[in-house]
Amino acid sequence: MRAPNMLKHRRNNHLPTVLPLLAALGCSLPAPKYNYGLALSAVELQLIDEAEGVHPNAAALRDPNNPFAEDGIADETRWIVQDAGFWPASFYAWATALALRPNGENQLYTALAAQQIYERREADTALLYYVRNIAIDGYQAILDDFPDDVTYDATGTIAYPVAPTAFAAIESLGGTPIGWVKVEGDDGTVALVRAPGLADDDTGDAP
Repeated sequence: MRAPNMLKHRRNNHLPTVLPLLAALGCSLPAPKYNYGLALSAVELQLIDEAEGVHPNAAALRDPNNPFAEDGIADETRWIVQDAGFWPASFYAWATALALRPNGENQLYTALAAQQIYERREADTALLYYVRNIAIDGYQAILDDFPDDVTYDATGTIAYPVAPTAFAAIESLGGTPIGWVKVEGDDGTVALVRAPGLADDDTGDAP
């Protein structure tokens, strides 16, 4: 049995942009040690809302299973929890940050944590259907609400757009991105553009 990881305040090596990250995060990450006394490995995902972790839902702040709900979470602490590699704890950390400070980066890593929980089956079987939907809807929320936002590399200086990662992640989960299409330029580069004829708030449903 793996010994419980304890949350330690240390400098995070920010993870790179998430298309490579979707594959790369399967590798082992350095295990934080004790500081705050929170055993990250003991955190279990127990959702109180089927849209928890999807902007603008703020259920994470009232979820009694969320160890960060009462005191909130600092920006650096998000990365400390992320580095530990315990995805239920990571989900709660990023969902808390998202509810308090809505932006594309917080939504991206909340959805990524949900995706990892789903793919690794790190929640009760009965919850996995909802966890997959949270991941897809979270990535879609990036396309809907934060299409121009970025995340950063380990140096904190090189920005990467979050929308292309969200688009690809939805497809990898078997979903269909709404409101955007991929367009290939003459030089072979691929970009996302808004789907013709769709307003920003269009759901894509047939009339």
